[in-house]
Amino acid sequence: MTGYSVRRSPDAEVPALERITLSSPDGVEVAFVPRGGMVGTSMTLDGTELLARRGGLPDYLHHASTFGIPILAPWANRLADGHQQVGDVAWDVAPGDAHVHLDEFGQPIHGLLAGAQEWEVEDVSASGDVARLVARLRFGGHLDRFAAFPFAHDLVVEVELRGRTLRISTSLTPTGDHAVPVAFGWHPWVEFPDVPRAEWDLDVPFVRRATLGPTDIPTGEVLDVPVPVGAIGDLFLDDVFLDVPDGAVATARGGDLAVAFRYVSGYPVGVVFAPLSMDVLCIEPMTAPTDPFSGRFPLRTAEPGETVTAVFEMTAIRLRG
Repeated sequence: MTGYSVRRSPDAEVPALERITLSSPDGVEVAFVPRGGMVGTSMTLDGTELLARRGGLPDYLHHASTFGIPILAPWANRLADGHQQVGDVAWDVAPGDAHVHLDEFGQPIHGLLAGAQEWEVEDVSASGDVARLVARLRFGGHLDRFAAFPFAHDLVVEVELRGRTLRISTSLTPTGDHAVPVAFGWHPWVEFPDVPRAEWDLDVPFVRRATLGPTDIPTGEVLDVPVPVGAIGDLFLDDVFLDVPDGAVATARGGDLAVAFRYVSGYPVGVVFAPLSMDVLCIEPMTAPTDPFSGRFPLRTAEPGETVTAVFEMTAIRLRG
């Protein structure tokens, strides 16, 4: 490969949906399916897949089972119950809603956009130093899921591939008269299939750990409990960290491959997920903590006429020696 390129093709798993692949001359390819929920379905380095695909795109579309790099919006992680209020706006997140998905405790989880087909592609291009994809979701009263988050806004996702670094910028702009709570996030799934899980390494600089209750909802208490550095062994992690500074870098490594996550700007919350039931690691950038509308922690809002943007990067690394 001599330069940056983009390729548009039917998705191999769901041919009715378009897959857009960005390629760099440094051996990295990333693929997204905009009308499958603007989900990142693949990130390879020299042909080696770095994302955990789990049940793939079909399972994501039909069961909201996340994989790859999914966006979680309009809220990330869990809500303690179905009734919510921010300012003078109150609403219900009904368990029977087709777009509402529940965790093992019966709590709404991961927002409303799993498999959303309403994303509009605005740009697909490649130049001398970057391959780019831009897509927009107009979240308003024309969507049946609007009742579960009654705040009109646009979400714009800009994906850029430079060298071995994937940069994802997400912008939220109110399109109505109300300020919009900012609570979206991303849930990258990483795996190193040729290396035993016990030998994977973590280097995560997050410290301010939120204490979670029995249903994984923050209690409001925050303690300084850093993530252990080094091989994860049989360690289980499912933790929420606050006060993540802009520029923080967390790295997951398996053998001679690694993925570095840089919290470029706008993501003060980091979730680290390393379950024992699956050989995966998730380092998740989030704009707000779990149960964001509860009032337990400060919540940012985007005012009418304002755009709030958050940016993170994933860099594929091959370690030598």
